[in-house]
Amino acid sequence: MPRQNGFQHQSYPTRPALAPVVLQLDGDAEQQLDFGNLHTQFGVRKVLLVHGTFAGADPFGIHALLRAAAEPLPVAARLVVNPAIDRLSDQTKRLTDTITADVANYSDAYRRHFQTLVGEDPEISRLEPSWSSENNHLARAALAVRLLNEMVQLQADGFAPENERVLLWGHSHAGNGFAILSNLLANDRQSVEDFFAAAGDSLGEAGEIARRSLEAAPTPHPMANAVIVVTFGTPVRYGWDTGGLRSLVHVIHHRPIMDQEDPAAIVPAVTFGCEGNSLGENFTAATIGVADVLSARQGDWVQAFAIAGTDIAPIGKRQANQRLGLFLEQGLADVTPLTIGDRLKVTCARWQARTRLHADGRNLLVDYTSSQLTRFGPARQAVLGHGIYTLKDWLPSQLSLVLKWIEHDGV
Repeated sequence: MPRQNGFQHQSYPTRPALAPVVLQLDGDAEQQLDFGNLHTQFGVRKVLLVHGTFAGADPFGIHALLRAAAEPLPVAARLVVNPAIDRLSDQTKRLTDTITADVANYSDAYRRHFQTLVGEDPEISRLEPSWSSENNHLARAALAVRLLNEMVQLQADGFAPENERVLLWGHSHAGNGFAILSNLLANDRQSVEDFFAAAGDSLGEAGEIARRSLEAAPTPHPMANAVIVVTFGTPVRYGWDTGGLRSLVHVIHHRPIMDQEDPAAIVPAVTFGCEGNSLGENFTAATIGVADVLSARQGDWVQAFAIAGTDIAPIGKRQANQRLGLFLEQGLADVTPLTIGDRLKVTCARWQARTRLHADGRNLLVDYTSSQLTRFGPARQAVLGHGIYTLKDWLPSQLSLVLKWIEHDGV
């Protein structure tokens, strides 16, 4: 996706602008490095850690549905009900943090470790309060709008985008929220107007604040010059506008298959049920495929699987989500159908394209050399290969790797 992307979706397969880098990473190799240059060399003033899908305050949209149901109530009743729903959301996030710790989730221990590594500057923070983490277009668009408003407020508070930087550090579909943000910060007038028209009133007051801010800002927004984005295990979904950010690096857990001509290739995993590939006819192959997924034989299975067509429509907002999805999926060869049967056919074709790489930014395909154990089993296999990125013991090595490549790419 080039500058002036205009919210165009990535294709399957993609055509990356930069050649991928295939490498091994040792968790013990970079423990003694000084990371103070994150501020002194790169000018980073703030680092924001953003978790991915299902790790937030309302992963299935239940609390949002309760808030909507409370709207017709008298004011006095809402003053009682809404704080109770807020407490439920807080408890949901705390429960998630307790269960997962730092596996596929940015724990507070991870944040503290990050702060210790870099010293007093920059400030390391988790996105608080948490975003909903629902697996749909509306939730990721709401995340992008919220981040935009935070960028605007940061500038209003004295942040200087011409020489200061913000590092957005996101796991899984947080990266796709960042992708929408890049298109917003690029601030192409017509495409931004079309985005808010497609979203309608589903983004609430935050959406209206963001729309007005972009109307009053130049193209691109000044904060686009300040934003450095690093994604971890982000599935290939929404397109990136390179005019809406300063630097973009993708870290992807990948174990190369024996293909010398294409070391970035993956084998489509568990596509049984797709046309010509039924479970009954291919039981042995299906068994091997399931074993490969569970053992993360090729790395992060979730990153390869969770592409367009795998969302869960929000309860009570299906039509709004569909309308926004039609806009955000423009550029795909086929629109994602609503019915399960038709959707599976289209999604199967996308899986079989074997897409691992993002069209824009630097793709780092990392083979983690780890014997570490987590509460969910071996680190490389945790959450089907999707959980290793957020383990705090891997932070020094990953931060060293990221700094190397953002410097290499000219930041």
